[in-house]
Amino acid sequence: MKLLDRVSALIRVNINDLLDRAEDPEKMIKQLITDMNNQLIQVKTTVAQALADQHMLERRLTRSREEAEAMGNRAELAVDKGDDMLARAALERMNSLQRTIEDLENHLEIQKKEVDDLKMALTQLDTRIAEVTRSRDLLLARHRRAVAKDKLTKVNGEIHPEKLEELLDALAGYVDKAETRAQASDELHTEHTHRRLVRLEAEDKLDKQLNDLKERRKTSSVA
Repeated sequence: MKLLDRVSALIRVNINDLLDRAEDPEKMIKQLITDMNNQLIQVKTTVAQALADQHMLERRLTRSREEAEAMGNRAELAVDKGDDMLARAALERMNSLQRTIEDLENHLEIQKKEVDDLKMALTQLDTRIAEVTRSRDLLLARHRRAVAKDKLTKVNGEIHPEKLEELLDALAGYVDKAETRAQASDELHTEHTHRRLVRLEAEDKLDKQLNDLKERRKTSSVA
């Protein structure tokens, strides 16, 4: 039965393998649960129909057995009454019913086996859905950790200690140069400021000397 094959496939599915292969694990596991629930509905419907068929076969078997027994009784009655023709007809009908009974018993046995298989599949699938639903968040968290760990391992594998040392040395050299340039710029600025102050002091001294000289010359002229 194709339905049971699909259900069996869902029951046997390895969630971890699916997560490893899935591009979107969360979307995949939600779809899996949806598929399982859809199959569960189909199995329930099929079980109900199979049970109805089983009950129908049981009723037909019961009626056939009762009718066969009645035909046997009629054959005996016809013999007692000396009516061989009627007895023969009753026996012929009884034999036909016996063949029907055998067929019904075989069909009923097969039907019961199918119902049992469907009930078992229904129970297993229902249990599997509950397990996957309960484990959904845990499985997704485990998958995310595994992916993160794998990425970290790949990153660490791509980092070579000697290359990292060279990079750190290069960065240190770049920082040293930047600091040297900054220090030189500061020193130049300080020196420029100092020269301006010295020049201002010299000019102020000259202004005072000039003013003193002018005052002396005025005094000398008056005298």
